[in-house]
Parts: sequence; structure tokens; C-alpha cells
Amino acid sequence: MNYESLEFAALETARVAPVTGCNELIAVAKHLHALGTTHAYRALGGMLSSNLIETACFDKRLDDYVHNEVWAHLIDDVSVDSSGSRIAAIAKDELWSKMDFIVLLTVYRGSEENAYTDKLEVRAVINSTKDASPQTVDAFGKFILSLWGLWSGKSLFFKGIEKYLLEGIPGLEYLIQFHSLNYALDSKDWGKTSFFPEPFSESLVAQNLRLTMTEISAPDLAVMKGQNFYNPDNKYIQLCCPATSCIRRTDDQAPVAWICCHADYQMGVLRTVDEYQGRGLAKYVVHDLGNKMIKEFAAKVSALYKYSQPNDAYVIQMIAERSNRTPIRLYENFGFRLVAEVTWAECRFHPAGGPPKL
Repeated sequence: MNYESLEFAALETARVAPVTGCNELIAVAKHLHALGTTHAYRALGGMLSSNLIETACFDKRLDDYVHNEVWAHLIDDVSVDSSGSRIAAIAKDELWSKMDFIVLLTVYRGSEENAYTDKLEVRAVINSTKDASPQTVDAFGKFILSLWGLWSGKSLFFKGIEKYLLEGIPGLEYLIQFHSLNYALDSKDWGKTSFFPEPFSESLVAQNLRLTMTEISAPDLAVMKGQNFYNPDNKYIQLCCPATSCIRRTDDQAPVAWICCHADYQMGVLRTVDEYQGRGLAKYVVHDLGNKMIKEFAAKVSALYKYSQPNDAYVIQMIAERSNRTPIRLYENFGFRLVAEVTWAECRFHPAGGPPKL
């Protein structure tokens, strides 16, 4: 990615800097990895699954379906380095304390099947292991309002953001809003509970019901439609999901249980069709996907950052609706722990006087 390709270049000010070059993106990705919060991992996952870094480093071309940008809000003035980049200067001198928050922006285009097409997704990372200060909340609100102004007044879709950050934005109007629970499990603890099942191919349920473990494919989407709150289209599955797992019948290949790893490396879209519920299929797709996610994330981290033990620094995450206890109990049996309550919301704004100056 280069500066000329930024859709939201007008966001740049003395306090707001784009993260565009190869070295800058890698440095920010490493910092998110080291920060280790759930939001940091989701933003890092979005950067890795979208091949944003490969695009900047190896001049790869991304599909027109997805466009990602990374922006950083600075607390203090930062002088540019020889390349003219403030982010490069921060990375070179390890001045991460001068960074207030980081935002990953994602736009999906080119599909009429997906209700989220042409909605701007926002993922935010506070550059701290603690809640944001009132000054940071205020700065974030101003950033979002200016972003909305550049987005021609269309709605923004917030992906798993803390509720208090949204409450700090004046003039907010919710079009869609729900609160969910964020669970996480360190990859080094994956497989340590007695709940982990045997390989699916060796299970009695697979043999008795004539089922096999595969991945989600395009024909499955017609069956999946309407079964989950979020209905991904084929483009999203192909380009934005690092991994999927699907149990299907061996005779007609019909899917009966599935789950996917979202673009931010978070488990989601878990579902078993009604006639196969109560047979324990969900635990098998979760187990299969968890193994794939750890392997996929480790490979990307190892290739980009040369870590010797990438598996030891990965947190598997999932989102569950507060009212739906069945998947929550399932994830807790795998060892997942509750780490946060987050908000998913589609919003628009009515700020008095228009977008503020940053």
C-alpha cells in the first residue's frame, strides 16, 4: 500500500498519521502482537488475513472486493524520519508511548449478496492494556466524526468495540446494535482440557451418521443463509476467511454444521442445522477450526516477523451473544475465558456543526 492509494487520505493531520509503507506496517503489526490485548489481536488479524502487508512489501495486488487502511492517532508531535514518515520514526526509536490509538478501516465492495457491502468497518485498538483516558476517548470521537464526514455521511459499522468508546461520540444514532461477550484462549493452552474430542473421522458420530469434515464451499452458502446473524457471501469466504470448517453428509455433501475464522482471526458463524443438533457436532468444528487458526496464524507471523515460536503468542478469540448460553458453555469447556463485553453496531451521526477539526 502507498499513500496515493488511501481512500481516506484527508484524515491526515499533525495528530493523525497513515500507516502505509512495508516497514511501517510490519512495525505496527509487531507492536500490536506485543501489546497482546483482544482488540490488538483482532486488528492484527485483519492486517494479516487481508494480505495488507504483503501488498506493501511485495507489490501484490489485492482483490477489488476489500480495501484496508491503518491509521494511528498521536499524543505528541513526532518528527518525520528521512523517508518522511512519522510512524517510521516512532518505530525506529521505540516511541510507542506517543501513539494514542490505532484504527483499522475496511471497506468491502462488489457484491450485492452481502448486506455489509459498501459499509465501512471500523476496528479500534487503544494503545494500552488499560481503558482509554478521557482525552483519548474525546480524540477517538473526533476521529470517527471526521471519518464519517469523509465517508459521505453513510453509516459506519463498528466491529467489536468497547461500549464506552462509542458513548464518547456525540450525535450517535444506532441503526443496528447488539452487545456480545468476547472470549479468548491462549494458543499454548489449546488442547489442555479433557473436553477436546478425538479426530472426527474416528468418532462414532461420523461413522454412524456418515459425515465427513471439510471446509465451507460456495454451494453451502444457500443452506447457511438465514441460519446465522451474519451471512457471509462467497467472496468473503474466499478472500477474507483464513480458515473454515464444515461437517457434511457423505452421500449428498449437504452441510450440517459449520464455523469460520473471520477476517480478524476470530471464530464466528457457528451453527448446526436443527435436525443434527444435540449430537455434539459443534465441538468437532470448533476443534478443527482452532487447529487450523493456530497453524495459519503461526505461518503468517513466522513468514513476516521471523518469530521462532509464533504459536506461543497467539490468542484464539470468539464472540458469543449474551443470551445464547449453548455456544458459551461449549467454548468454556474448551478453556475459553471471558475477557470483555463488546459492541457491534451500525451507526450514523448527527453532530452539530459538522465534523470537528482533529
